[in-house]
Amino acid sequence: MRLTNATEPAKTSADAAARISAERDPETVQIQRIGRRDQENNQSPTSARPSHWRPDIEGLRALAVGAVIAAHIGFPYMAGGFVGVDVFFVISGFLITSLLLREIDKTGTVSIAGFYARRAVRLLPAAATVLLATLVASWIWLPRTRLGEIAADAATAALNVINIRLAREGTDYLNAAVDPSPLQHFWSLAVEEQFYIVWPLVLLAIAFLGAKLGKPGRFTTTRHRHRGPGRTAAITAFLVIAAGVSFWMSSNWTQSDPIWSYFGIHTRAWELAVGALIAVAAGGIRAFAPKWAAALASWAGLALITASVFVLDERTVFPGTAALLPVAGTALVIAAGCAPHRFGATVLLGISPAQFVGKISYGLYLWHWPLIMIGPTVWGLDDVRVRHYLVLMGVAFLLTIATFYLIENPIRTRRPLVQVPSRALAMGGGLIATALAASLFMAAQPMPTQENDEAAEITGNDTTVWEQLGESSDVDTVPANLTPALEEAVDDEPTLYDDGCVTERDSTELDEDGCWYGDPDGGKTIVLFGDSHAAQWFPALNQMAEAAGWKLKTLTKANCSVADVVEIDPKLGREYTECEEWKEKAFDLLDELQPDAVLATAYDAKEVVADDPDQAWIDGWVDTVERLQRSADDVYYMAGSPRLPEDPPSCLAENPEHASVCVGDLDESIVEPERREELIEAVDGTGANVVDPVPWLCDIDQGTCPVVVGNLLVYRDTNHLSARFVAELAPQVAAAVPLEAQPAETR
Repeated sequence: MRLTNATEPAKTSADAAARISAERDPETVQIQRIGRRDQENNQSPTSARPSHWRPDIEGLRALAVGAVIAAHIGFPYMAGGFVGVDVFFVISGFLITSLLLREIDKTGTVSIAGFYARRAVRLLPAAATVLLATLVASWIWLPRTRLGEIAADAATAALNVINIRLAREGTDYLNAAVDPSPLQHFWSLAVEEQFYIVWPLVLLAIAFLGAKLGKPGRFTTTRHRHRGPGRTAAITAFLVIAAGVSFWMSSNWTQSDPIWSYFGIHTRAWELAVGALIAVAAGGIRAFAPKWAAALASWAGLALITASVFVLDERTVFPGTAALLPVAGTALVIAAGCAPHRFGATVLLGISPAQFVGKISYGLYLWHWPLIMIGPTVWGLDDVRVRHYLVLMGVAFLLTIATFYLIENPIRTRRPLVQVPSRALAMGGGLIATALAASLFMAAQPMPTQENDEAAEITGNDTTVWEQLGESSDVDTVPANLTPALEEAVDDEPTLYDDGCVTERDSTELDEDGCWYGDPDGGKTIVLFGDSHAAQWFPALNQMAEAAGWKLKTLTKANCSVADVVEIDPKLGREYTECEEWKEKAFDLLDELQPDAVLATAYDAKEVVADDPDQAWIDGWVDTVERLQRSADDVYYMAGSPRLPEDPPSCLAENPEHASVCVGDLDESIVEPERREELIEAVDGTGANVVDPVPWLCDIDQGTCPVVVGNLLVYRDTNHLSARFVAELAPQVAAAVPLEAQPAETR
């Protein structure tokens, strides 16, 4: 998002003030005509300043960036602070359109080169500074396994397409194993830059074509001689249609495609268009809006924005129709500010602290998120509290001030750059090229393991994981031929994910016809049922099904335990109702399928809603197993796999010559050990088959859980096994879950 600032013009003549303001901050629209008229009418200077200065907008910037920061640091009761992004979208739509319309009024056209030059001078110096600083900080303090992804984020941020990358990658803050990128917040700037690319070109086309639609109207002044009713009508029509289509997409697609809807410009464009429509209507608002109505509207708008911060939260389907609340509030405040009035919300928004924060809000937005993502690691904090984040935000504030006064403000007021577009564009191109070069340099750096010796390759033919397990806890050197490679570990997931066969957290959809594997002509059916810890066993089970001539149906959903319990999802921060609804659909399908076998499992670290959570967890699993026994001939319950205290790929990257320090302690790696044993005993009592995978993964005698076996990486994160390693466990899984081979003629 663009949280740019304005410098208040010197007290001189109205024309000189407008000229200086245009040079210093061409995006902050001053209402010069109001000032002149108010001076003529001897109105108080507090009703409207004799310039284009908008202190209400500056205050809105402060409110918006404060709300975003409050939400990101987990400040109590302000989970809806993410709506600050939407406030900025409306502000940007208004300011940019006002600037372009003023240029059309004056010249009859739009200077595309001049517009992009002003954007480069305004936005790129601070953005490039934060990008480069974040790359350096990531290199120093974050695990080497993350550098490739962060480098890609930096490159796409520099090119203003990071929102597309994040949407394609499925970034949704819901991946418990991987922290968000320290550059993820650049997505909103990318949305605005994409708007900046298209909107001036549209206005330029309308400036040429719309002039033929009519002569200057009754209320057209000399100042607006180039913008007659034809052009205004064309601009308004385009904005209304664009806003309507975009809002329809947001309302109808957010539920079914939440990630693309959150990051995409197609569902955010209507917010920018609302601001643009206010800019088009500003003259009418000035001419006809009663002062008392403007004052009330500004307070009502401020109330709506504030309410959205406290009412909305991570459970809200957003943007969708929920975005109407902050967008409408921002629109009311901005529209009210177009008309002269006293006692409006500017009384609050115009106070000095708000004006200062609004002035530096762009840099504050840029700096705050990298500090949140990297700061705790630099500080050495494992349990980060709000008070820690407040200290980090103090650091962000100091960095912002330094950036503003040493980089941002000096460059944007440098006359050679402001007055010669080619120089500004060259500077912008140079900054983008520098950020890209730094990103490529980081991405090209080899992992430290590549200089090590290679290990004997485990293929499943000459040797097995089982044979190597006992010797793996003492391995000190990470092999150069580690599979998957450390930088690729996080993506070493079962193909279920690429096939869309792991239902996402916020969805209740269940694919009844798809997600079939194994032998498509198999005579018998086995179902893999559970959460991501069930999905991790797919590579082995699929091999078994293909070899035995069985069909394999997968029913898996992210973080959804199949135990009959009510659970809290830690990322959604509420009761996981989507899981309960999905499970009922799954049980109905199982009743219909009547499979020959079901393999069910789930992560043991669940927050259960009950007076006695441990007993409820055990009873819930027993109820589920008994229900499955009514549908399937054989039911297999697989107990939970270990969870290591430290992310193995990151640990190995930091200790390529001392891999043994990453080996897990068996006693510390078993999740809820006492409850686990009671659960195994209870399920065994139902007559179901209990499978314990711990002996396949840990050396029971030594009490250790290796992270490298031969040339194989065991874990892709703290609690999920790598797909490549699970594939090599097929013999062990087949011994525990025997699938009777089907004659060829039955397939």
